[in-house]
Amino acid sequence: MKIYDISKVVSGNVLGIGVDEKISEILEQNERVLNCNLLNSFSNTKNTKEEKKQRLKKIRIKKLRKVFKKKKVDFIICNIDEIKKYIKTFVKDSIYINKEILYIYNLNNEEYKKEIIKKYKRYNTKIEEIDDSTLKIDNSNAKTNIIKDSFYIIIDTLISLFNIVSDLLLN
Repeated sequence: MKIYDISKVVSGNVLGIGVDEKISEILEQNERVLNCNLLNSFSNTKNTKEEKKQRLKKIRIKKLRKVFKKKKVDFIICNIDEIKKYIKTFVKDSIYINKEILYIYNLNNEEYKKEIIKKYKRYNTKIEEIDDSTLKIDNSNAKTNIIKDSFYIIIDTLISLFNIVSDLLLN
């Protein structure tokens, strides 16, 4: 099942992060989508009066948790290229705001895919590989905790710091 087929099936409140124009058009034509919010979209069109009437909104990734309340978004479709530098905070934010399913596509690096799977497994989520480059993450039973989130951020920071120091010493 490709990401284009998935975007035809979703319903409810949808958040698209880094989706291309074809996926945003499919989401706009989907009648089951109530609200569609886009984040870092690739569209270069200027705002006109017609676009203001559409269901699409553009928001910034840093204000993701401020804009959406707890368990407000039904489906999240995101491109890994847009969230790579925000992955440390995106994992906890996506679990906080998502109540059903998260799709991450364009995952071509196998090591990066394993790292993302490991980070989402911490929160008791169900993870499926749809194809070689797409993950389906079910966040319906995921639990969030402030202390747990802080602990994982500290652990991830220490691991990345250790990797940087080891790379410097080996070179």
